[in-house]
Amino acid sequence: MESAFNTAGALSWHELTTNNTEEAMRFYAEIFGWHFKTVKMPHGHYHIIENQGVSIGGITDSLIPTLPSHWTGYITVSDVDQVAISAKKLGGDILFGPEDIPEVGRFCWIKDPQGAIIAAISYLKR
Repeated sequence: MESAFNTAGALSWHELTTNNTEEAMRFYAEIFGWHFKTVKMPHGHYHIIENQGVSIGGITDSLIPTLPSHWTGYITVSDVDQVAISAKKLGGDILFGPEDIPEVGRFCWIKDPQGAIIAAISYLKR
């Protein structure tokens, strides 16, 4: 089976945006046994979730403190810019991006016509 990181349409990453990353990491480490690797990103620290040595998602500080903590799924796509254009044409909104993530790829956050949020990402070819 192909990796979710290079399979178009696959859910490849899960990200928690929260106002208390330390509390969230303690909680998820205890209930799921997750470990975290912290990296510096342009917007601050990003905590990569590792499950049995495999990176499966991340935890990040909310840039909007009034926004409740929430999980966002990232869907692998071949061209995130085209997906953003298509989402707009179909009545969705682009909440963030498309924007590059250094050494990872390019992503955007999409709000569908019903108000649900999901992200699209094109990973760098390695």
